[in-house]
Amino acid sequence: MGVGQFCTNPGIAVVIDGPGVDAFVTAAKTALAEVGAQTMLTNGIAMAYRDGRDRVSGAAGVQEVLTSTCDLRKATPGLYETTGDTWLANHALAEEVFGPLGLIVRVKDEDEMMSVAKSLVGQLTCTLHLDDDDTVLAKALMPVLERKAGRILANGFPTGVEVAGSMVHSGPFPASTNFGATSVGTLSIRRFLRPVCYQSLPPTILPQDLT
Repeated sequence: MGVGQFCTNPGIAVVIDGPGVDAFVTAAKTALAEVGAQTMLTNGIAMAYRDGRDRVSGAAGVQEVLTSTCDLRKATPGLYETTGDTWLANHALAEEVFGPLGLIVRVKDEDEMMSVAKSLVGQLTCTLHLDDDDTVLAKALMPVLERKAGRILANGFPTGVEVAGSMVHSGPFPASTNFGATSVGTLSIRRFLRPVCYQSLPPTILPQDLT
């Protein structure tokens, strides 16, 4: 979607290893393989994407699931996979790759998932994909994710933004409460306003809203 150039493009999937993960990886690969090359916004963005892709694909312990190409500004999706141990040992894997790249992190258990969550730097959004059986783990993750992101989702994707009073563009504090960092929600109007001070002006010439 948009060649991965949405600010909240979901780029990292942390999953507890098991039989279902293989099915997830296969389904993701199949879906992404059908996406043709799309044009990125600028040459600079495309170059940064290529550099980020090469950084991820060249890291020890990272396996390629789906090949990604970027010819000039034309890019196709890329999907990679690694383990929780590898992720925790290589902070470079947590650096953003702005573009159509996904990284699946297989963790051994709930404890390792918690360690990965704690290792995250500030994120715009974090999503919990869960059912009723995951409630206990989700409750344990919430205090961690609340410090990492300004918007937390359940069973959805952050690129779909509802323009509502409670919505923020995201990011951890203070970004989530800074009107300069959001274009949705009640604070967003302040981003597009320019303050003007009216000193000693007679009421007859003041803007109507002030009289």
